[in-house]
Amino acid sequence: MNPTYDHKHSPQRWDVITEVLCLSISTCCVCMRMYTKLLITKAPGWEDFTCFFAWLGLIVYAVMTFETGKHGSGLHRWEVSPSDLREFLKLANACQIIYGPIIFVTKLSILLLFLRVFALSCRSVTYFLIQLLIWLNFLFYLADTVVKIFECTPRSKIWDEHVPGHCININVPILAASIFNLVSDFLILLLPIVCVWRLQMTFKKKICTSAVFVAGIFGCISSVMRLVVSIPNSTATDNTFVWFPELLWTAAEITSGIIASCLPALPTFLRHFLKKTRYFFPEPVMTGSGSSILTSKKTVDAQRFTAQPKPNVSLTDLLPGSNLEMLSRGNRSGKTYETTCYSTVEASPVEKGREDHSKAGENPNQGIMKTVEVDVESGPEQTDQKQ
Repeated sequence: MNPTYDHKHSPQRWDVITEVLCLSISTCCVCMRMYTKLLITKAPGWEDFTCFFAWLGLIVYAVMTFETGKHGSGLHRWEVSPSDLREFLKLANACQIIYGPIIFVTKLSILLLFLRVFALSCRSVTYFLIQLLIWLNFLFYLADTVVKIFECTPRSKIWDEHVPGHCININVPILAASIFNLVSDFLILLLPIVCVWRLQMTFKKKICTSAVFVAGIFGCISSVMRLVVSIPNSTATDNTFVWFPELLWTAAEITSGIIASCLPALPTFLRHFLKKTRYFFPEPVMTGSGSSILTSKKTVDAQRFTAQPKPNVSLTDLLPGSNLEMLSRGNRSGKTYETTCYSTVEASPVEKGREDHSKAGENPNQGIMKTVEVDVESGPEQTDQKQ
């Protein structure tokens, strides 16, 4: 690095702040997601592994942007020495090349999650739309990556303008990628919200579930800002200065995608730890004449789900892949069961006569429903007696 650079008054500190925030937030989100899928639900999917690879790509991208700061990133081109300018252009080109694969894997993680949750039938319109988005993103970012690899012939002309050859205006593909990102991000944001509002849920649950997916709005904001800084730069030649904000908003865009991909696992993660908190720190319960307080494990058991002996009880779970475990407590005076349900939307009791079963394709507004019938009278205790 040229010792004459005055980085104290340069915008380089914003690069440090941005990358540290992006790496810290994304790392927390990915760790939360992997802990939930590997240790709580124990049902990881391809969407989880693609999210992990996107996070690794963000780390590589952040390291490379840090390196550009050592070679004049954020300064005007005439303030940078020729040797540092050459290194900056090499690193900037490498950042542009890896951007396509990283952002595609990030969006693929989100779309694979939607495919598993909302598109249970291969013939549904939702399945077709998600597949279309996946392949459109794949083809676009493949073409974008190839263009950035071969933007100059020979490639050495990218960082050495004195080499004979020709180059395209690389700012044009950057602008095109920004526009495509903005459109695809809004489509990815709207798709789950539309699917959620078609499900058979209460208004409150629709709002809460939609809020989990609305986190994608941060990705849209980052895409808008990246487009805003890209438009004036389409004809600029001061690369070290004009590319600096693009590098920062690109990191923010990737981070926003990782956050949006991880947030659907947050409800299960919180329920798991809240359950543990109630186990070790149970709430006081007044019993008997009103003065004794029970704080032992029996208090926790008394607060669990208790079912009266009824012929049939229906539990409705709106998302696939959830785990429902029921254990009898062996109380002869009454039937007490413990339940553990892992799902984005909690199950709720439904009366037998009011169940609404819709066949595939007949009533799309009824959403996706999976009903589990539990016969309370034929519990484990009665089964043993019959034997």
